[in-house]
Amino acid sequence: MIIVVTGTPGVGKSTISKLLALRLSAVHIDLSELALREELTLGWDEERETAIADIERLKTLLEERASSSARPLVVEGHYASDVVPPDKAAFIFVLRKDPWRLKGELESRGYSREKVMENVEAEVLDVCLTEAVDAYGEERVSEIDVTDESAEAVVEKIVSIIEGGKPTGVGKVDWLSKPGVERLLEETFWEQGEREPASL
Repeated sequence: MIIVVTGTPGVGKSTISKLLALRLSAVHIDLSELALREELTLGWDEERETAIADIERLKTLLEERASSSARPLVVEGHYASDVVPPDKAAFIFVLRKDPWRLKGELESRGYSREKVMENVEAEVLDVCLTEAVDAYGEERVSEIDVTDESAEAVVEKIVSIIEGGKPTGVGKVDWLSKPGVERLLEETFWEQGEREPASL
């Protein structure tokens, strides 16, 4: 069984995924760490200051890990929907976070202005959610707003959904309707066009 945890960088995927893996006695896999550790990259994106993941080789390695593991896998990454095939994903969780809070979180990590605004825009425009729905189908995805929740509380929600066997669906978050979001988006100079390569 593979449990997918995705969401914009900065929403808390790593903390929540690690706690979830402990709670379920599962194997935790951070796709970005895995790609770097196993040298599954296609080079370096100078503009975005990040390595580019080799999606096809990551898929192959993940399938090998899944088939050889007696325990469930908790796979996290903002591009997890590109790596985990639909027939292998048992549950898909998309973590969401208030974009103003997300902006502060990313700035505190020392991200460049460009990278902060790229990720804030991605969160406002539901990029990770849309990718998950496109990959797995709306009825299989659970969208969770983590903004005012502790990591432990989010893990308990996820475990409850898994034990119940029924995803909670999407459409729970609508940042675009919040006052001031247009001004927040105007601050960005990242133009959304063709989909970028999967960066770490």
